[in-house]
Amino acid sequence: MAGGCSGGRPLLSTARARPPQNRLTGPRQVCMTISRSDFHRNGAAVARVVRKKVSDSVLEELVRMFQAGELKAGDKLPNQNALAAQLGVSRASLRESLHTLAIAGVLEQRPGFGTVVRGPLPQDFAELFNLPLISDPKETIELVQARRYIEVANVELAVEHATEGQLAELDRLCREMAAAARRGDQQAYVRGDAAFHHLLARSTGNRFMEHLFLTLRRVMEQFIHESFRVLPRMLDRSLEDHRRICEAVRRRDRRRAVAAMTTHMHHIRTAMKNLYEITRTEPAAAPARRSASG
Repeated sequence: MAGGCSGGRPLLSTARARPPQNRLTGPRQVCMTISRSDFHRNGAAVARVVRKKVSDSVLEELVRMFQAGELKAGDKLPNQNALAAQLGVSRASLRESLHTLAIAGVLEQRPGFGTVVRGPLPQDFAELFNLPLISDPKETIELVQARRYIEVANVELAVEHATEGQLAELDRLCREMAAAARRGDQQAYVRGDAAFHHLLARSTGNRFMEHLFLTLRRVMEQFIHESFRVLPRMLDRSLEDHRRICEAVRRRDRRRAVAAMTTHMHHIRTAMKNLYEITRTEPAAAPARRSASG
């Protein structure tokens, strides 16, 4: 099917790896996701079964290539247009997959140069993108609560262990997020947000903290995008939160850093509750009329 996950074209070629002939095949899977129309008037979330996203299938294939040694450190990927065409997917689906690998530190996207493989795939990474999505308000709040403890611990450790280079990178990311906010580019802002928090996790010097961050971030991705779309004022508050976190970490002020991150997590929890409330109170769509032809 055109634009789908399967096709007869080779996947991709790299500077050192021969073009693999594998295709995005395998049994169809389903996942649980939510949309505004998936809620009853009483507020109970109803999970809707959908086919797995194209971007997840692309990600699975890229992960397989890492595990098989077909992608190695130093390899440069083809440009996104060529790679998307070879995979038979849209650039949007490809970008989402590359973004996930960039967050994990596997790929580095260099402006004006391209995407380069930085290092090997982290152990157990394959489990991160196969986690179930959450469609229940109570579970969502529990997820935010878990993230709060991890993020506060991360920022506390980052104050102590971050290198000067990491502090400079944190400041750069904060400036990029501000520029994205001024442009109204929510996708770029979310990418910067992910990179900011991942850098804090890396700055702890504790690989297990980084692994925990990646796990929770993947599950929360759906809510982050939806929150900025439905609650646009949340973006300004988020930017101010990140500025305060960045300033406190750069000054190595543990107390202020912990307070700033705690406030940020409180704002996220409030946004998640507001998002569910908006969805719960939205009137149900009127049923479509049947046409004369049936």
